[in-house]
Amino acid sequence: MTNAPGGGLPVKAIAEAVLDRARRTGLVWRLRPATVTDTVNGTVRVRLDGDSQPIGVASMIGPVAVAARVMVLITPPAGNHIVGWAGPPAPGGGPAGLAFSDSNSVPVAATPTVVLSAPVVLRARTAYRVEFGGGVLSSAAGVLADFRLADGRSGASLGEFYRYRTEGGPVMHADGVRYIRRTADTALAATVQLTLATASGTVTHIGAPGRPRYLMITACGEAAAFPHAVDVR
Repeated sequence: MTNAPGGGLPVKAIAEAVLDRARRTGLVWRLRPATVTDTVNGTVRVRLDGDSQPIGVASMIGPVAVAARVMVLITPPAGNHIVGWAGPPAPGGGPAGLAFSDSNSVPVAATPTVVLSAPVVLRARTAYRVEFGGGVLSSAAGVLADFRLADGRSGASLGEFYRYRTEGGPVMHADGVRYIRRTADTALAATVQLTLATASGTVTHIGAPGRPRYLMITACGEAAAFPHAVDVR
């Protein structure tokens, strides 16, 4: 039956008008699937399916990982809450880029030489923590190992680590952290390189089975929260 008895208004039209007004005035709660985009400093942001911009939410199911599929309950004016999983829970987020080796690099002299290279897709408006580690061996005591980051597309510098003093024969430990970010509204396929050089003698980046040398790139939050990071364009 589509018309009310004795009246000329369609029941369906009346119901749709009531539902539309309820939505506009915040009287209707909605449940929508979404993808987690950021989890930094306890703040969770998700992108609702069909939307282009992420929104802030409160998780009612505990910690969630970036890329997890969740169900969001929209409860105006109270806010937006994650209330369940949209499918199996996502595993813990891993690095966005990783390169490692359980063998040594070639001995390097004054010319900067790539010792590790990690492809990575840098997400829009996202900052990344870049870490390297391993050992360093030199041809003589007092030689300084100069580790730097470079953009594999152009060779442009993405930052310099501290220069590590070596002692000749003993293998010295070396590790460091720098930050890069993508401030543009589009993702970028890039390659981050770890280069090594020295002003005198030679230095070698040391890796061994069970103790690999590595370069690791991990998303750490929104680009705007890391103004000290080097922008990758």
